[in-house]
Amino acid sequence: MTTHRPLLLTLLLASTPLWAQTAATPTAPGETPSRLAVGDATRSLLQRQREGSDASTVPRPIEGSVAELSHQRYLKSFQTEVPPWFGSRLGDTATGSAKE
Repeated sequence: MTTHRPLLLTLLLASTPLWAQTAATPTAPGETPSRLAVGDATRSLLQRQREGSDASTVPRPIEGSVAELSHQRYLKSFQTEVPPWFGSRLGDTATGSAKE
């Protein structure tokens, strides 16, 4: 039994998000379903990332050649201008004025 404990613990931890979620409440015809709070999923993911609670215990190093290619793709991404249809909440970056 002791040889199966790490496997069982891993399976339990991996399945936690599934059984920890609340079931959706069915709505009657004509009723509007309740909405989820915006940003809750993102905040939860960022918290788990900060805590490292979902981190793997198995190291997965990246080979130097793969890391170099990945870094070059990252740098190349700055050569393409962001399309204006994305918009910005910060306002007009050309004049520096904020939109209200």
